[in-house]
Amino acid sequence: MEHLLYDKNISCPCCNNTFTTKKVRTRGLKVIERHSDFYVSYKEVNPIYYHVWICPNCGFSATESEYVELSKVQKDVLQKNIMAKWKQRDYGDVRTVEEAKEAYKLALFIGQLLKKSRGYIGGLCLKLAWLYRETGEVEEIEFLKFALSSFETAYQSEPLPIAGLDEVSLAYLVGELNRKLHKPQEAVKWYAKALDNPDIKKKRQIQLMAREQWQVARQEGRVEKEVKANA
Repeated sequence: MEHLLYDKNISCPCCNNTFTTKKVRTRGLKVIERHSDFYVSYKEVNPIYYHVWICPNCGFSATESEYVELSKVQKDVLQKNIMAKWKQRDYGDVRTVEEAKEAYKLALFIGQLLKKSRGYIGGLCLKLAWLYRETGEVEEIEFLKFALSSFETAYQSEPLPIAGLDEVSLAYLVGELNRKLHKPQEAVKWYAKALDNPDIKKKRQIQLMAREQWQVARQEGRVEKEVKANA
């Protein structure tokens, strides 16, 4: 696994401390399975373990895209809510799945404190759900629900891309999260949004997935109606 990781030097935008964190050489990754909600399981190392950067000095945590210059107001918020309570610890080495969960939860808390976009919050929640899926814990469902709520709001009110996804991919994902959370009728509506989008022709893989999962959700909806009718 070590050969897939390398150190990156980071300057913290909150306290100006310089530290190192691990990044993954994605070219060397071997895929085991691709899940219907875009989660990918790998043979040796899961790159999402390292997507959140954490300053060991002050605790500022965010993904690479959000590790940017902060305003004085934002720094004051972090000083009061994070730095004043932070006990120095280093997440810059090889991470366990539990350390990855801690990293995402801290980034999520900070994202909420700084009133980051719903798309960003949704992305953190989705990856947390995937980490709990790895360990087979029920918290996966909780974070899938948070992700779904955030993405639905973001789809209606925020500019694209959202969590790195274009409109077609996001509509499909919202549909799939609805299906996973046993809301097949909502799922069908969102798959239809994806399939009706003119850009779907450029997204062949998403088109195939949306059609397939649309059929699955339709069948699940029929079963649900039968169960209710016979109850």
